[in-house]
Amino acid sequence: MIPIVYVGQLQGAADRLTNQFDEAAKGIGLVKEAQDVRVVFIKPNLTFPSYKTGVTTRAEFVEELAKLLLRSNPRLKILIGEGEGGYNSFSMTAAMQNMGFAAIAERHANVEIVNLSRVPKRSVELATPKGPYALDLPELFFTDVDVSISCPLPKIHCMTTLTLSYKNLWGCLPDVMRLQNHYMFPLIISRIAEALKFRYAFLDGKYGLTRQGPMSGDVVELNWFVAANSLGAFDAVVAKMMGFDWRTVPHLRQAGRYGYVPEERAMNILGSPETLARPFHMRRGFWTYPALAAFHSKHLTHLFYVSRYAKVMHDVMYMFRKRDILPVDTGEE
Repeated sequence: MIPIVYVGQLQGAADRLTNQFDEAAKGIGLVKEAQDVRVVFIKPNLTFPSYKTGVTTRAEFVEELAKLLLRSNPRLKILIGEGEGGYNSFSMTAAMQNMGFAAIAERHANVEIVNLSRVPKRSVELATPKGPYALDLPELFFTDVDVSISCPLPKIHCMTTLTLSYKNLWGCLPDVMRLQNHYMFPLIISRIAEALKFRYAFLDGKYGLTRQGPMSGDVVELNWFVAANSLGAFDAVVAKMMGFDWRTVPHLRQAGRYGYVPEERAMNILGSPETLARPFHMRRGFWTYPALAAFHSKHLTHLFYVSRYAKVMHDVMYMFRKRDILPVDTGEE
């Protein structure tokens, strides 16, 4: 399949946005594929317990995508899901309710909301340069889902440089302590995309996040609309729009080595990304550096997050800095 990337100015009016989704989906081949499948999974970026501008994917954007899919195939079943994660994880079921995703399912009979941390898991082995790596992934991707779609925002990420379609998939790991796999992140995230059948990406580019990320930084209004039938091509194009060469981003460079990121000359780009480009920048804060060291080290991750010293170390740290996310007690078992 030729990697096709559709790029345009995000349309504000509802009818124009509907037409934009239709045009993009036809251009990248999604309309045709949707007619031949039974179940599509959509993965928004919901890294915060409530909607946060420039941080979480908008429910209305995902609903527009769901409506496009249902227009293409009224019998299609659509799953919208995310997993719980992070050292101070929150209830994803409550988050999806708070942000309006559960309401999408109430309005559309063929749409279902899924908390990926509450479904059966399957152990898989991913091929990496360091050998096979075992990981638990949600069973439904192997038994039910035919094709998956990533719906990220354009964000700086203080650990991985950028959050785009590949990084967004980290939320598919059902383990609330998935951070223990961070040291393998660059080697496995694009393998996860392949295993979970992620073949399309749609950018909710109304807002982006620069400077820090992924949960705090400077919000910028962009009004970008990007869609692609290749996550590698999508990330390469959007990274360039943000002022980054994808080869400088470790997990994208590794995806390129696997053969998932095509050269620009091999892509069919519909639109003019250079006319929308706006440079992003990264400026890490002081407390980012210990976390960054742990991100790349299995042993430091254990020390900072799992060992008997972890709570004391975090209590001391939060005497000097604000928590990004407060734990939420929902009463769920």
